[in-house]
Amino acid sequence: MQFRIDSSRGLHFIKLEPGEDILPELKKYCQKHNIKSGYIQGIGAVKEVTLGYFDIEKKQYLRNNIRINAEMLSCLGNISKNKNTGEYIIHCHIILGDNDFRVIGGHLFENTIISVTGEFVITESKEEIYRSLDDKFNLSLLKL
Repeated sequence: MQFRIDSSRGLHFIKLEPGEDILPELKKYCQKHNIKSGYIQGIGAVKEVTLGYFDIEKKQYLRNNIRINAEMLSCLGNISKNKNTGEYIIHCHIILGDNDFRVIGGHLFENTIISVTGEFVITESKEEIYRSLDDKFNLSLLKL
């Protein structure tokens, strides 16, 4: 991982390397730099991705791990913390394009591996934003 910080604007430019797993690396970065909360956007390329789709009736994510060489067309999300444990929660969705110019996407899970580069920008907030369990959906949702 490489990074550069524009502290005057609260921007963190992060470059992930081949073989790095997006979510764990971004969590480590947030911990190391004590980011309270923020917004994430990214582009790049992956060789493996774990996508999810939330099934409202079952109240759980359906997951699919796919080995694919794909362009990461867009990865967007936010950074918050678990209200009870203080652990970082990075909630991202991702859109990928394959070599036939088809697009797939979904909720991003760990085990999404960079193939060439992952170029991310975190816009840092000075406010601490939390999530807690919502019983209706059995999900950890933002509490604003």
